[in-house]
Parts: sequence; C-alpha cells; structure tokens
Amino acid sequence: MRAIGIGLVGGLALVALAADPAHAANCADMAKIVLPHVTVTGAQEIAGGSFAEPQEDGRPVRSHGALPTFCHVQAVASPVAGSRIGFEVWLPQATDWSGRVHMVGNGGFGSNLYYAQLAARVRRGDVGVATDTGHRGGSLTFGRGNRAAIEDWGFRAVHESIVAAKAMTQAYYGRAATHSYFSGSSTGGHQALMEAQRYPEDFDGIIAGAPGNNRTSLILSFLWSFVKNHRPGDNDHPIVPVPKLAMVKKAVVAQCDALDGVSDGVVSDPRACPFDPASLSCKGGDAPDCLTGEQVATMQAIYQGPRDARTGAQIYPGYVVGSEGQGDEDSPLPGWAGYWANPGKQDEPQRVDFFRYWVKDDPDWDWWKFDWGADVDRVRTSMGPVIDAVDPDLSRFRARGGKLIMFVGWNDPVAASPETINYYESLVAQSSAGTRTDRLADIQGFARLYMVGGMGHTAGGEGATNMSNATRNSEPPVDDSLHDMGLALYDWVEKGKAPETLVATKYSEGQGPSGRIAFQRPICVWPLVPRYRGGDSNATASFTCAAP
Repeated sequence: MRAIGIGLVGGLALVALAADPAHAANCADMAKIVLPHVTVTGAQEIAGGSFAEPQEDGRPVRSHGALPTFCHVQAVASPVAGSRIGFEVWLPQATDWSGRVHMVGNGGFGSNLYYAQLAARVRRGDVGVATDTGHRGGSLTFGRGNRAAIEDWGFRAVHESIVAAKAMTQAYYGRAATHSYFSGSSTGGHQALMEAQRYPEDFDGIIAGAPGNNRTSLILSFLWSFVKNHRPGDNDHPIVPVPKLAMVKKAVVAQCDALDGVSDGVVSDPRACPFDPASLSCKGGDAPDCLTGEQVATMQAIYQGPRDARTGAQIYPGYVVGSEGQGDEDSPLPGWAGYWANPGKQDEPQRVDFFRYWVKDDPDWDWWKFDWGADVDRVRTSMGPVIDAVDPDLSRFRARGGKLIMFVGWNDPVAASPETINYYESLVAQSSAGTRTDRLADIQGFARLYMVGGMGHTAGGEGATNMSNATRNSEPPVDDSLHDMGLALYDWVEKGKAPETLVATKYSEGQGPSGRIAFQRPICVWPLVPRYRGGDSNATASFTCAAP
C-alpha cells in the first residue's frame, strides 16, 4: 500500500498507511513508517495460534498459544547519541482491536520482554507494547561509561517506546487509540511511577506493582543486608545461614497468623505482629532451630533497615517480619537470601555491579570501604536524578484524568513493602484538603493502594495473590473487574467506576479459569485490612475490610 498522507501524533510526523479506518494497513507496510529517530527492523503478520519467544540468555524457549492474528513490529529508537532502545508493538487486526494501547513493564536490570503479558494484551484486543530498556542482557556493564544508556533504562525507554507505538497505532488503524495504559511490577512498577511523574501525558491508566521506585536507596538496602550478615572482610560465611530464614518465618507465622481472626498460614498485616527474633535465642550452643546472639543482632539490623551513620536517619525501610524466608520451603534462596547476596555469586552483594560500573567505574570496588554517610550522598547525587522515581507531585497526571493503582505484597523481600506505603503517603501529604481523612479521600480520587497479605515479590506466596492478567504470574479465575486489577483500571478510566475491594485467589493447582481454588481473600483499599467475621474461611464473603 502506498503512503497516502502525513499526520502528527504527539508532535511526531508520520506516514499514514491505513486508507480506511475500518481496515488496518498491511502489516508489511509498517516497515515504511517514518518517525524521528526510529528505525523499524521488522514487521510481520503472525497468524493466529501460537508465538514462540526468541531465545535469550540461555533460557528455554517458551511458546504462547490461543493468540489471534496480529502484526508484530520490531523497532529501535535512538533519541540521543549512545541510545539504542529496542521495542515491540503487537497490533491486533482492525476487527479485533479494542481501541486501547497497553504497554507492559520490565524486571530487574534485564532486557527481556515479558511476552506472556504481550500475549495477554492482544488476546484482549489491545495493542501490546514492550521495550528492552535500551540494552541487551542482564549485566549492568551496559551503563559503564554510557550515561545515555543509564538514562534510557532509568526513564527514557518507556517514554520513547510508547510515543512511537501510539504513532504506529494511528498509522496502522487510521485513527488514534482511545485510551493508553501501562502495567508492571518490580522494575515495571518503578517504570510506572516514573511515567506518572515525568511523562504524565503518556498513559491514561497505570498499575505500579511492587515498585522499586526509590532505586538508589533500594540498592543501598541490598548492600546493607549483605554487610550486616557478614563479619567485616569475610564474604564467604554469612552470619545467618539460609536455612534459618525459613525457621524464622515459621516462627513469625506461628505467633501472628491468627491476628486477623483465622489461622490460614497468612499474616495479613505484619505491622500488628510483635515478633522479636530474640525469642528464638539459643539456650545453649548454636542449633538449626534457634538464633545465636550474633544472629539475633543481624536479624534486627535487617528489620531496622539501612541508616545514615552520621544522623541515624532511615535510608530505606527494613523488611517486615514474615518476609525472611518468603517462598517455597525447598527454594535454595528463599526470601532475603535471594537479595542480600548475588544469587550467582554468594560472596558478593546483590547489585554490586551498580556500584562498580555506574557509580564508581571500578570493577575492583571494595564494598567494605563504603561510607554509610558521605558515600550515600554520592550515590544519591550521581544516580538519583536519573533512576529514582520518588516525586510525590502527580498533579499533571491527575489534571489530565490519569488513574493510578499501586500494589505490593506485605512479605516482599525485595522492594520492602513499607517503602510503597511511604510513597503513597507522600501523595496524601501533598493534598491540600483539611484533615487526614479528607486528604486520603482526595488522593483516592485518582490513586489507590492495595497491600496484599502473604504475597512475596510481585506475585506468589502463601496468601491469595492472583489478581491481575495485567501483571506477571497472577492470572485470576474470573474475567471481571472484581477479580482482575487490570480490568478494574479500565473501568476506572473508561467508566469512572473507582475500584473498591478486589478479590485475590490462591490456587491449589493450576491457575486461571481452569485452576483449582484453595481460598480467596479480599484485597482492601489502603489503609483498610481484611478481618475474618465468621463462616467459611476459604470464602471472600467471610471477611470484611476494616480499619487496622
């Protein structure tokens, strides 16, 4: 099909390809689209059926089925020197298109696209978008000597990708999308909040799950946990061995499980749990079922979280009780163990390459010489403006009608759950309404937070945690806005129906409509918490959302 005209989307000139808005352009013609600093590297129609992920980082190839026919566009954006942002746009056929564009976020510092979420988007009829964040692979060496690449990862990749994707959408269908969305957890949650803060015009609705948005301080907390769990200079012998984390977790559950009115293996609100690791002190010598004095002190330091050595000020919140051994009992690195050290090299801190290659430019950097005062300032000054998404001023996002849903698992052993609360409460503090109740109600008009009992990082755990097709590994059993946070966001943006209590599911086998349900729980709008009121403890109706 020859190009038939020139239009503007978001200030970008583009070649319009679809002559009839009721019929999409030929997919191959998407290779002809002209956008500033964007090169289309592939445009291919994928017949309905399955899609096999490209092989990356030695991972097994996964396939996603039950897909409609869609146009698979691959492209690269290079907005500044040293920048190479890869992204994909999945465009359903015109007759299947919902009118939405929905971008999905990333995880960690890796470049992998979450194809399962892209597949979920096109199954629903949405245009799906994802980016590699501006690099390939999982090593942080991509940022060494390349500030532009760090900026791409920190804030630019999502923005550049969605602006181009919207232009491609208009060119393909002959009309602009009616609504645009972003959903992600972990780094995806970080990206979500960065977008709301820096680029409020990009999305109408955003889900920010388990957000690692206070990124410099989060990485400092990983370093803190490592050095507190090792004697100075000894990187090979952790003070608290990994098996004791599961032992501590069991003790927390035994003490506080029933505080919400039912014993189900879930501590619904760890703030109410008075667990003290000293209660597990060894009576004699060290043993698998107790903690030595040194181990008690280590646990307390990690619960406390990193502190500024000069002032004692909190750098990042500590992890809550119940998060210590979060995960499967047979996991080799449950809970804290997966993040207080590098999983592939247990004798160094998690994310140590951030300091080596982004902050210090020194592959031999010695973390034992880190100054928990002046060096904290240096890290925040050098990296904070690029990778921290902590600005509480979302007034521009709100003014354009934007809606934000945040969630985090109470037991998250990565992005400590109190930090998500801290950010949400910073929004409340920005409100000019009168009382605390008034300010909370004001912010809830466009932003709501859900705390999920028994959830680890982004999904999974002993609690009911399946609640959204819009985020990773969290498929609900019912396709409606009560059980699916993504659909709740659509209803909020498109129908003005604000989400209230949602329903989360724990499966005993499988997941989704064919999964076997073990139990369900209400997920309450912050600051409410679930309380058992009698009846079948596996049923949501047996609980209510109440003040803590």
